[in-house]
Amino acid sequence: RRAGPLWRALVGNHVRFPSKWETILGSSKPLIPSHLEWSKWYYIARHRVKGDKRLNSRELGIRSRRSGGRILLRLVVKEMHSQNICREIVVGCFHPNSKGIRRGDPKPENEDIREVYMAVRWTMYEADEEPRLDLGQEHDNYEGVVDNFLMQRRTYLDYSTMGSPLGHRKAVKNENVKAIFGDQAPTASVELHEDEFAEILKSNGVENVAVMPALVLLKLFLFSR
Repeated sequence: RRAGPLWRALVGNHVRFPSKWETILGSSKPLIPSHLEWSKWYYIARHRVKGDKRLNSRELGIRSRRSGGRILLRLVVKEMHSQNICREIVVGCFHPNSKGIRRGDPKPENEDIREVYMAVRWTMYEADEEPRLDLGQEHDNYEGVVDNFLMQRRTYLDYSTMGSPLGHRKAVKNENVKAIFGDQAPTASVELHEDEFAEILKSNGVENVAVMPALVLLKLFLFSR
């Protein structure tokens, strides 16, 4: 209950929860129109960050390999002309030397490194097998600005390599789920419309350049608070 619905939504892809949890705790999916459904979570970015004081801190990151992972940011994106949610974006981090993630003994050179991932799920039509991305380059196409930023010049989604922060969905299991996701609600949660999000990206000059999107979002919506 303390970790909240987002934690259940992420972890539930990898660990089977008791069926009664959904009844007791409520849905782990934000409410959307009945003709739409949520896509799978796609882990479309992962960055290794060395020596970042914020990510290495207890307040905004992970202090040590024994601390467990952490969900740092939840970003809820709504359609421009309605209150309907169209994307949910998550940024989290974990320690590469944590038990269940590392292979063998901890590596001293990894103690100062944090793995940062970004996961996204889109709303989509029930008949679709995967989300329809808008990768148009028009300057006033807000949906395209957002999806191009998230995808970073990729043109398609591949769930076989984007199924978890470790790559394949089955790489996350009971033994390492806490080391990756922790057991807490997100440190920060932000809601905004597509046009607001696109304008923020454009005003910071990151909408059309090769960047590390998870780190950009942390800088814009968590570290700047």
